[in-house]
Amino acid sequence: MTTAVRLILLSDALLRGPNPQIIAIGVLVPMSGVMGVAGPSIINCAILAAENLSALDDSEIDLVLIDAGKSPAEVAREVDLLVSANLVDGLVGTHPSNVRAAVQDVLGGRVPYIFTPPHEGAASSTGSIYLGSNPAEQLSQPITWLSKHRKISRWALIGNDYVWPRQVHRAARQTLAQLGQNVVLDRLVPVGQVDVEELAHAAKRAGAEGILVSLIGRDGIDFHRTLTEIGAANHFVRLCSALDENCLLAAGGDETGNLYSALPSFIKQTDERHLQLMENYTGRFGVQSPLPGTYAEGCYDGVHLMGSMLTAGLRMAAQPLFQSKTTNVAIALGIDLEPIGSLGRV
Repeated sequence: MTTAVRLILLSDALLRGPNPQIIAIGVLVPMSGVMGVAGPSIINCAILAAENLSALDDSEIDLVLIDAGKSPAEVAREVDLLVSANLVDGLVGTHPSNVRAAVQDVLGGRVPYIFTPPHEGAASSTGSIYLGSNPAEQLSQPITWLSKHRKISRWALIGNDYVWPRQVHRAARQTLAQLGQNVVLDRLVPVGQVDVEELAHAAKRAGAEGILVSLIGRDGIDFHRTLTEIGAANHFVRLCSALDENCLLAAGGDETGNLYSALPSFIKQTDERHLQLMENYTGRFGVQSPLPGTYAEGCYDGVHLMGSMLTAGLRMAAQPLFQSKTTNVAIALGIDLEPIGSLGRV
């Protein structure tokens, strides 16, 4: 499949310079760090979305790849350089919220910015839109279901120490209080510094029956793998707020015990939209390519939405449009971005 879509690096964009004939979208993807495991499928879905758009009207699209696995300050500096030099028309980010906050600080609404994963519930700034759910929306139904069907009443909350897991824990406490549940342990640990055995022992000493896990990427993978290795995988029912198919595969798949995810599964959806996207994905990248999980699907939607706006000549109108709700923008552009799924047993 030959299209006018190029995946380029920051250095390529600097050498190319501004080109009004090309639609340039900065794609912020974790290619390193704890979320790097999700990077390949996210990039593939960004490419697929751009190629689908390009095929509709023969537009030329450059996807400027930025490694969002670096520190928030480093990512923000690269974004500021691209935007200040007029090298991108918009940004799509699939990465943790600490990077999002740093990017929004330097953007100042200069170009539209779509953030696709679940977010911490803060109001989006001018020129930005969030496609994912906030913690209350994401957790209410899964926690209620598990409390009822798994007879859990005592919970441990374990997550990484940055803005999104903090708000996840706050929302979880509110939901659990409404259900008459107890939080017996609440721990936030630095990214990349997870002592799984100590956390497991602490949860067991506290009498936890369930654990809400808000450890991202490699930290979450190591947590579940180590629980299995020490024989504790079936001791706790675990609900994960950041586990997609790629992280599940890396964590050990069906060997991970009583594990649930509050992220909707991509590959288990059987509606026409998902089946068509899966067919297009495997047709383009092959059946052995990285799984197109929830994060990757979010990036596909984000690039498709951004590209649709820009190819429609809405560069100047992007800012007021992005102050509307996601569904309103999507309907105006004829894009299906309805939320799908809620709780998945894995």
